[in-house]
Amino acid sequence: MLRISESTYADMIEHGKREYPHEAIGVLLGKGSSEKDVVKVRTATNVNKERAADRYDLDPGELHKIDKEARAEGLDVLGFYHSHPDHPSAPSQFDRDRGFPSYSYIITAIHKGEEESTRCWTFEDMDAPFEEEEMVKY
Repeated sequence: MLRISESTYADMIEHGKREYPHEAIGVLLGKGSSEKDVVKVRTATNVNKERAADRYDLDPGELHKIDKEARAEGLDVLGFYHSHPDHPSAPSQFDRDRGFPSYSYIITAIHKGEEESTRCWTFEDMDAPFEEEEMVKY
């Protein structure tokens, strides 16, 4: 289960709306392992300029910097979020191929610039498919 505050959730959704019609990408920061508490999100730059409308790439150097800053605050990287402009909030094969076990992946469908649906996904084994993860706003 992933818990996320209403204000942090709103920050994530606003980022997706701002980046529309391109995919937004960001990092989920907080505490926990089986029950994850997201306390803040960090926006990141989608460095994929050729297919920004349907693919994201996160610069490893930027992720390293975000992770280092989070650890200095006593937080961990719990996962990632990204938007799907004019597509469902379900992970694509591209998303699965780039995923890592135990992380949470929040995907927001942004349709014509507005949030349509937001769902969370995870998997526990490299050979396993994504499964929907319960997401609770507080």
